[in-house]
Formats: sequence, structure tokens, C-alpha cells
Amino acid sequence: MILVDSNVLMYAAGASHRNKGASVRFLEEVARGEWEAALDAEVLQEILHRYRALKRWRDGRKVYDLARRLFPVVIPIDGDILDRA
Repeated sequence: MILVDSNVLMYAAGASHRNKGASVRFLEEVARGEWEAALDAEVLQEILHRYRALKRWRDGRKVYDLARRLFPVVIPIDGDILDRA
């Protein structure tokens, strides 16, 4: 299982960057079922926080919605999980 970081989604959705191509390819592979990958609640929070800070709420919502479609199950992070980590 791969825990996907918020940067992968933001690079894929963003402007030209050296990490954009790899991020897009990875997410396409996830969509085809080639990787077992997941998000945690913090990733979604980071996406919304970052785009809100940039005053690009509409873009942030699109990235959030894409993330939820690609990763319908969100791993909850609580104290027990953090203690085990």
C-alpha cells in the first residue's frame, strides 16, 4: 500500500513543473488499478488549506474532488495510528 502525499495531486493539477509528468502518470496508473494506494485525511486537509491560502478555492475544490474520486476510501488518522507509527 502506498500512502499518497498531497504534493503528488497538486503537481499533477498544477502548472509546468519537473514533477508534473511523473505525478500525472502515477495517478493514471492508480486510476487503472496498477497500484494499491490510499490517502489519509491529512492529505485532503492540506490540499484545501494550500489552495485556500493561495486564494484559489475553486481550483482546490477540483483537486479535492479528483482525489476523492481516485481514492474513495480515506484512511483516518487518530492517536492509536500515530502511536503505532
